[in-house]
Formats: sequence, structure tokens, C-alpha cells
Amino acid sequence: MIITQDLAFSYGRETLFRDLSFRAGAGECVVFSGPNGSGKSTLLSLISGVLKPAAGKIRTEGSLALVPQGTALFEDLSVEDNLLFFAGLNGTAVPRELPFSLDRYRKKKLSALSGGSKKRVSIACALLGDPQNILFDEPCAGLDVKYQEELSELILTLKAAGRTILYTGHDPLEYVRFFDRILFLGQQKTVVYEAGHFTGPARDIYETARNVAAVYRSFCEQEEGVNK
Repeated sequence: MIITQDLAFSYGRETLFRDLSFRAGAGECVVFSGPNGSGKSTLLSLISGVLKPAAGKIRTEGSLALVPQGTALFEDLSVEDNLLFFAGLNGTAVPRELPFSLDRYRKKKLSALSGGSKKRVSIACALLGDPQNILFDEPCAGLDVKYQEELSELILTLKAAGRTILYTGHDPLEYVRFFDRILFLGQQKTVVYEAGHFTGPARDIYETARNVAAVYRSFCEQEEGVNK
């Protein structure tokens, strides 16, 4: 579980957000979206302890892992050795079965893999030790649809196992299958939408994505208008 209360953060004189409060419980996924520079990645850095808030409180229950935008791995090491390194930091073991069917790449150098495969390895490293809370910072940026589908399946599996997920992204098709709430972050306000705003008894993925995209466009236009 992750809870923030009246969170505020600024870079110098520029306030990214103030009085930001939300709750993400076990088995839930909260998505953060909004214009570039709205503080999505900064928010994850605050929750993971990389940055300190100017005001407010952050409460987490259970272990936490961050999947960064980059891979943050060792290019000259094999996939196996990267996993062993991060397993050592976590005081855990490398599982026999890896997500994304990565077992076939265990002996390959990371530098020989595609961008999508490197991101899969990064996620596998973050999941070592079975963290209760997992933060994904724009994990689909620049990657193909097949990877996005695999990631969606993994996040659905993590949610079913009771994990708490925070996710940043722009494209609704990335997260439409697994989000519970979306927080659109802006300098003037934060808008919260529940999955139920977009869905009936059965979720229509493409219709939901279109609706989310329309809300996102409207939100960005309002932010641009206020900042002119």
C-alpha cells in the first residue's frame, strides 16, 4: 500500500504540485499522466525516497521497487550476471523462471539485446525479492506493441497477486487494461478518474482508451491555457 497526504514539491521557484493526496491499495494500479514536466517521474522519485518532498507525508507498507525510464544495467555483463548483482543487493536469489521468457537470454551480454529486451531485464531485476509495491516510470516509451502487451499481462498478474502498482505514461493504450485510477497531474490542479468512469460491466479497451485520451487532451489544453 502507498499513501501520500498533502504532498508538495518545487524545483526552485517552480512548483510542480501541492496538496497532492492519493491512496493505492493492494492489488490496485494508479496511473500518473499529464503534460511533459508535470512531475510524473518526480513523484515516483519522491515515493521511492530518491527525493524529499517540500511538505506532506508519504506512507508505504511493504518493500518497494522502482523500474526507471532507462535500464540502469551493466551493458558488459550477461543477463545472468546483472540478475545476480541486483539479487545480491536485495539479499535474495535469482528465480529459476524469469518473466517475459527471459531464460533464453541468461548467458547473453546485455549489449547484444534489443531495447525491448533490455527493458524486460530491467523489470526482472526490479521484481527480485518479490516487492509488494512496484513503480513503473514510463516503461513503454519507444517500445513496440508486443512488449506493451507482455507488460500488460505481467501487471495484471502482479495485481492478482496483491501487488500495488504505480505507473507513469502518456498513451492510454499502454495502461487501459490494468488501471484502477488515473491522476492527471498539472500545475494548477490534479484530476482523478476512476476506471468506472470509462467502463461498464465489461471493459471495452479501445472505447475506454479513446475516452481517456479525450480527457487527457482536454486537461492538457486547460493547463496550456492557464500557463499562457
